[in-house]
Amino acid sequence: MSAPNLAILAEPAEAATVIYGELAARSSNDDPAGQLSLVLTITNNEPSPVHLNQVTVSFQPPDVSASVIAANLNIPSGGTQQWWFKPANHIILPMPAPGTINLELACDGFSEPATLNMPLVPYGSTAAGGGYSFPGAATDLNKGEYWTGMSAAHGDAGGGTQMFAYDLLVRVYDPAANAWPSAAPGADNTKNASYYIWGKPIYAIADGVVVQILDGMPANTPPGFPNPLPATVEGNHFYIQHGADLALYAHLQAGTLNPALTAGPNADGTGAAVTRGQLLGLAGNSGRSSEPHLHIQVNRTNAPWAGPPRPLAFNEVFVLDLSLVDAKAWPPNDATPWNEVTAQDLPTVVSAIWMGKLGKPPVTWDWPYIFAVLAWAWIIFIGGLMITPGGVSCTVCGRGLTVFMGFILVATGALGFVSRLAGKTTKVNQRVAAPRIDVKANLDR
Repeated sequence: MSAPNLAILAEPAEAATVIYGELAARSSNDDPAGQLSLVLTITNNEPSPVHLNQVTVSFQPPDVSASVIAANLNIPSGGTQQWWFKPANHIILPMPAPGTINLELACDGFSEPATLNMPLVPYGSTAAGGGYSFPGAATDLNKGEYWTGMSAAHGDAGGGTQMFAYDLLVRVYDPAANAWPSAAPGADNTKNASYYIWGKPIYAIADGVVVQILDGMPANTPPGFPNPLPATVEGNHFYIQHGADLALYAHLQAGTLNPALTAGPNADGTGAAVTRGQLLGLAGNSGRSSEPHLHIQVNRTNAPWAGPPRPLAFNEVFVLDLSLVDAKAWPPNDATPWNEVTAQDLPTVVSAIWMGKLGKPPVTWDWPYIFAVLAWAWIIFIGGLMITPGGVSCTVCGRGLTVFMGFILVATGALGFVSRLAGKTTKVNQRVAAPRIDVKANLDR
């Protein structure tokens, strides 16, 4: 048989083009990338059921390898089913990315696949400036603390609606373990207060309107998921409509939701107007959550658990691969290669996130080095005086021997001076091994 008669709708899409999220580079020395994650809505126009067994994703120009993904989806005649990427299926694109995406859907009993070819473009967020504000603030961090997160790591719960979601944590470097744990070393990790993010204020990423609220769910006992899993996945939360996007802020602490936003004009308390940067509540560990964190995502919809996913881009933050962060330099400064983010998603590695400006490296004086350089310079100076007519002269040695000794001093001083400069440069350019990090990429499901 030829190709099956299937109608295929690919999301996320805008204006008849498939879109991908543009990912910030892991440092200012690296290149950005793109995250392609798809939800396919498939309608079977055949007179009989169809079984989808494989999806092949390829690109033009062919500068990215094709991805062949196993599938197992039964679509009844005249019926519509959805198929979406699992976390292992996310495709990380080089930049600039290919301009066309080709989908081939292979089905049992058909010799040819159903196909869909569409333009492929980076996503342009509807948020002001092409990105949202970060939901945390640097002023709420204690010394050594960093917000952290990464792209292309979240699970596919909700029919693929969470593929661009973030699980955000606060971490501190532990030199004893050479790691960045999310809970204080030596503290009781069954206590939520042992986790650095617990109780951190969470802020609105843009102006908006409250669509759904839940408060009153107790906190889970970490680490690990509660048993049984609660039906309310989000825990204490806000759904806030930010223009065309509906954002979920999940797993907040009970009793900390801003009362100004829970007493809106609607009968259920929704409908309150939200201002960018307004306090929403405190980070917690409610709902289907394995430890305290903030789950945040945006979808192109106005109803919870509906509508296709959208990349979540940020503005006015700096990111850096956590393994490259100088843990001793806090607050961070521009001596390390922090990458300034504008209208981009987080990198695909666990990254430190800093809001605001970077400081300048503190001025430090390497006195042994300075004294050594000055000593060699002084030797060169004395040697120069011995060579110069009318300068320093040794009456016992005579003029000839004085000049000869002057040349020796100048040459020796120059060699010493250059060697000290070369040694300093080598020390500055030495690469330091990146610290090991511990990561839980998906903290809810």
